[in-house]
Amino acid sequence: MRRSAAGHDHSTEHVTDVRTRRVSASTGDGCAALGWDYPGSTLLEVRVLRSDHGFAPAADGDAPEAGAGAASGAGQTVVYHDVSGSFRDSGLQNGRAYYYTVFARHPGREWVRWGEYELRPGMPALPVPGRFPAAWRRILRRVLPAAALLLCLAACAVAPGSARATAGTAQQTLDAEAVTAAVADPTVATVLQGTTYETRVASWGGAAGAPAGATVTFTWPAADAHAAAGVWPLLKTDDSGSPAPPYATVDHRVRITGLSALQVDVLLQDGRVLQILPRDGATKFKLREETWPPFSWFPWFTAKPWVLLPLFVVVGAIVIARAWRRSRAWNRRLPSMTRHDRQFIGRLAIIIFLLAGFAWQVYEAIYAATAPAVDPGGLNAGDLAALPLLLFPPAVFLAALAMELTPSAHRAAWGLISFLAAAGSLYNLAAAVTGTTTNLNLSYYILLAVLCVLAAPRAFSAGRMGWSRNSMPRYA
Repeated sequence: MRRSAAGHDHSTEHVTDVRTRRVSASTGDGCAALGWDYPGSTLLEVRVLRSDHGFAPAADGDAPEAGAGAASGAGQTVVYHDVSGSFRDSGLQNGRAYYYTVFARHPGREWVRWGEYELRPGMPALPVPGRFPAAWRRILRRVLPAAALLLCLAACAVAPGSARATAGTAQQTLDAEAVTAAVADPTVATVLQGTTYETRVASWGGAAGAPAGATVTFTWPAADAHAAAGVWPLLKTDDSGSPAPPYATVDHRVRITGLSALQVDVLLQDGRVLQILPRDGATKFKLREETWPPFSWFPWFTAKPWVLLPLFVVVGAIVIARAWRRSRAWNRRLPSMTRHDRQFIGRLAIIIFLLAGFAWQVYEAIYAATAPAVDPGGLNAGDLAALPLLLFPPAVFLAALAMELTPSAHRAAWGLISFLAAAGSLYNLAAAVTGTTTNLNLSYYILLAVLCVLAAPRAFSAGRMGWSRNSMPRYA
């Protein structure tokens, strides 16, 4: 369609498109007017129906001879039927609503609805709510499917996000349950008392045969770093740092300084705390003690293991002095059978002590090498570097047992055993006081000190059963 100064020029168009038009509506004093225009050189029949109740559902009474005033359907009046480009309806009541329905067609063909207009004479023309011209309806028919497709694509894109949001909400609920269960534990509550902490939660488990759990990490500022002590549960089994069934635990007494982070493993199904571990946070913690039964039953001793050292020194000095005195004066009197029996019983007790001490040291070494560690980064019994320290005390006990069971006096060897036992005992005491107190170094410290006290007098005796200089006892 082309425009000219005189309006539309249809000279170049032959067949009129009945679906392409422009319709305008206006109102005046007691009248209403409709005007229309369309492209093409062929004329269209236009029919206008008016009603006081609503718009016409169809162009009824479509005979060409139907003129103005003819009835067309219930409540509908044909007020115009012609081929001109406008229509004026007069004699109307101002303010009253009139409903006009406009149809058009090629002569003898089907009617096409052009539009619906609610007009009130004496008032400006108002658009009909919910009604659109045909051109707009055509546009909507093309646009709406595309819009629907875009909405579907957007829904598909948003759905995973909504699912993630829902999953995120569920995970936050589980995390909150884990934190609540951890804080409710008396041991954890004691450590966290008086601190302003932050939490971080990592989930684990949840597969078949592995109940779900979470690792809650508490951290607080370096200014609040403090010491902690108590009996903490530790897991025997783990899988690459994550707890694994059957979630068996052992209790170790720990004493820690400079603590600013805590790890708590919680089983979500019953809110049970499986494991409590210290962690390096704003400060590096120092593990001062990690003991297990029977030493963990005596915290007063494990906190101050040096209390036995003066006792060992005094007893050792008395035994050595008495052995020296008796070794110098023994030949002036013969030993009696009673004294011989007492010495035999004493020797048998020493053999039993050496056997029991050797077995206890082996047991503690195996337990320490296989038990869970509070500080995996420290020197552990399972490390290769710790192997010489583990083997030295049992080797000393084994050498002493071999000498006690052989007939020779071994005076020099007993002196060496006494010296090595004393050195080993002092080394393990220093390791317990300055480093981490464990069952292992406490056992070595005590057993080697006792061995030193027992071995020192044998450096002065010539025989195994008595303090005589002779290899065998004499009887009168």
